Amino acid sequence: MTSSRVFQGLPVLLVWLAAAGCGHGALDTDVRDVNEFLAAQGAGRTPGGAAPPSATLPAEERWEEDPAEAPRILAKPLHAEAAVRLSLLLNRDLRASMYELGIARGRVVTAGLLPNPEVEVSLRAPQDPFQTLQADIGIEYDISRVILLPLRKGAAEAELAAERVRVAGQVLDTGYRARVAFYEVQARQDVLDLRGRALAAYQAGYAAAEELHRVGNLPDVDLATQRAAVEASRIEVAEAENALLDARERLNLAIGLSGEQTSWTAPDPLPPPEVDTVDANGEKKALAASFELAEIAGRMQAAGKRVGVARAEGSLPHLSGGFHSEHDGRSWEIGGHVTVGLPIFDRAQGRVISAESELGVLRERYVATATTVRASLRMAQNRVESAGKRSKHFREVLIPAREKALAETVLQYNAMQVGVFQVLEMQRRVTDTGIAYTETLLEYWKARAALEQILAGRHRSVGLAAPGVGSLGMGAGDVGAGQDH
Repeated sequence: MTSSRVFQGLPVLLVWLAAAGCGHGALDTDVRDVNEFLAAQGAGRTPGGAAPPSATLPAEERWEEDPAEAPRILAKPLHAEAAVRLSLLLNRDLRASMYELGIARGRVVTAGLLPNPEVEVSLRAPQDPFQTLQADIGIEYDISRVILLPLRKGAAEAELAAERVRVAGQVLDTGYRARVAFYEVQARQDVLDLRGRALAAYQAGYAAAEELHRVGNLPDVDLATQRAAVEASRIEVAEAENALLDARERLNLAIGLSGEQTSWTAPDPLPPPEVDTVDANGEKKALAASFELAEIAGRMQAAGKRVGVARAEGSLPHLSGGFHSEHDGRSWEIGGHVTVGLPIFDRAQGRVISAESELGVLRERYVATATTVRASLRMAQNRVESAGKRSKHFREVLIPAREKALAETVLQYNAMQVGVFQVLEMQRRVTDTGIAYTETLLEYWKARAALEQILAGRHRSVGLAAPGVGSLGMGAGDVGAGQDH
């Protein structure tokens, strides 16, 4: 399994963002750094290892408009990779995250700046009218801040590195959400088609019931039962239509589409499961690739540096110095001075405690996150394996068995051994089994996307929620009565 498939098109996003507002400023640097980090993680490459095609980028003065590549993608039927690519180009939350990275870079710049000198000028007019105007000039400089500057800048740089990992993780999250939303659209389209077939079967049954009732061969109760089945099926079709509309809107939101852009089509059904093998070293790979662990490690490094800054501030006397010059009306007097603030009472005890506590919190969360990554990986592997086996059983055993039973019922009907209602009932069972198969396929592809996401370094967006009710909620004897959830 190639986890980098999730991230096809990432450099396109990052290069496009570089042109998006700061063509030659801090954003350029941020985009380049995130791009390099993703490349080091193996993201942004196709399964074959080739770089994705380049994009036509908008002009800087028109960066808020959609990239020129987006309309070309939307003009064709969507597939999963296209949905991911569009989300990386158009998602506004992702663009906002890139600007958030600039906030952390601004703190690094601020931490690395030398303090400004302070100049004091005073004038005094003597009472003696025969004496000239007197002037004092003084310059003060914060020496302690200069001494502590490397420590503070180091802490800010470590925080920037952690923020860079966080933003890179959001890039992966954006693509993952678009991929899962696209699978949902495919499944809801398949279910709507199957619900439509079921309604047609119910309508055919009701038409036959009306004819039999007209000639007196069907009681009123049976006719009413057939009509109730038709009306219930109409409700199910309406629910399936609404579920499809909701799924489309979730995909629009994940990508960032609005207006005419939402008229896209996705004609392809969910494909059958691929052949999956459990990687024995999956946990080690997931831990090594984890963006969450890398982010926490970076913030631990920053917290450790802040502990050092707080301790240095508490133990180092506050130093400032300067010189002054005084003109008494006849000549200038020049001198210098040093001010020493003794760390007797305030030795930054509170800041040291806070910084050490923050470091302790991060250490514990690092261990907890590693445990969660392992559990998430195992859960995703279990779901992929289970859903894959069940969907294979549906496709190779249960669905053919239902279709065989339908064919045999039709033969008995032709031999006048069963009635039309038995044939229609078998047809409905075939349809309901197909719906259950679609739900299982959706579960498989969601689990597979989650597994790829974890192996690529992100478990936070995957979550540990239990799978939804669908084919999972049915017993062996209820497959024909499965409902769309």
